[in-house]
Amino acid sequence: MKLERSRKWKGREQARFLAELGDLLENGFSLYEGIEFSMLHSKKNNQEDLKDSMNLLKEGRSFRDFLEWLSFEQELVGLVSYGEQNGQLPSTLKEAGRIWQKKCEDRAKLKNLLIYPVFLFIFTFGLLQLFTTFLFPRFSQMYEDYDLGTNPFMEAAGFLSSLVRYSPVLIALACILLTILHQYYLKKLPKLKQETLFMKTPFIRQYRRLSITYYFSIQLGSLLQGGLSVLDALEFMMKEDPKQLVREIAAQMMDQLKAGDALEFICREISVFKEDFVRIVSHGQKNGLLGEELLYYSRLVLKEMEGMTEKSLKTIQPLMFGLVALLVILLYLAILMPMISLMNSI
Repeated sequence: MKLERSRKWKGREQARFLAELGDLLENGFSLYEGIEFSMLHSKKNNQEDLKDSMNLLKEGRSFRDFLEWLSFEQELVGLVSYGEQNGQLPSTLKEAGRIWQKKCEDRAKLKNLLIYPVFLFIFTFGLLQLFTTFLFPRFSQMYEDYDLGTNPFMEAAGFLSSLVRYSPVLIALACILLTILHQYYLKKLPKLKQETLFMKTPFIRQYRRLSITYYFSIQLGSLLQGGLSVLDALEFMMKEDPKQLVREIAAQMMDQLKAGDALEFICREISVFKEDFVRIVSHGQKNGLLGEELLYYSRLVLKEMEGMTEKSLKTIQPLMFGLVALLVILLYLAILMPMISLMNSI
């Protein structure tokens, strides 16, 4: 029976608790004593959670039940449970805490990297909407009131303004069409097949391939470093991973491994991975450091994702601000042209 609480510890708090508890167990503390010691310098809310959850251990429940009651990440719960069953709980706790700490840092780095482009898009889009909704119509009305006629600059500004003004409607229609396509076609396909189709889309396939390779590498590498074999790690991912895509990939890899196929060959057949992922797997297997190399490789992929995002920003940012500048210049010229004509006629 799975026990759960509504409140969830932050990822770094989970990592710190597990790593510290593993260190205490290695230094002669019992599991109960280690949790008591860790509770002394935890946050107040965490202290209350630990105090309540220790009753489970008093009742003879497993450490897995203890972690599930605290709503720890399922990946961590499974990994620690494996270590508990195999008599390697102290080392598994330390390794799980270390790996999860690094994973939290990578997630935070990626999240911070995405904040700026989102803010830039919202700011620029809001500025354009403000310009086309309030400023441009006033000048357009002024032209009509003074019977100034039209000029190419005013017409161009009006065209661009219309595009910007109606862009929310166009975006909404596109979202509706994509939702219908997903609901009545893509949703019926296996997740791996969906991703294979996405890989044919020019603008998103590179980022999706990086994202999938990063996630799979860090998941598989974490489990291998935690002491699991390749088959055990894949079986765990197939049952416990929250992403359906990863569960399907792990299931396919397990079936082919049991059929006698080499892991390197299997990875080459899965088109959603980066090409060099196969070489990393092959090299890691040869020297017996597959888990370590996958974790290091995941950090390299993360850096590549960061570089690609920064490169995209260098292209998108000038375009977005350039559009605002173009509208302003066109409006300025549209106002200036009648004044020049009037001065020439005097």
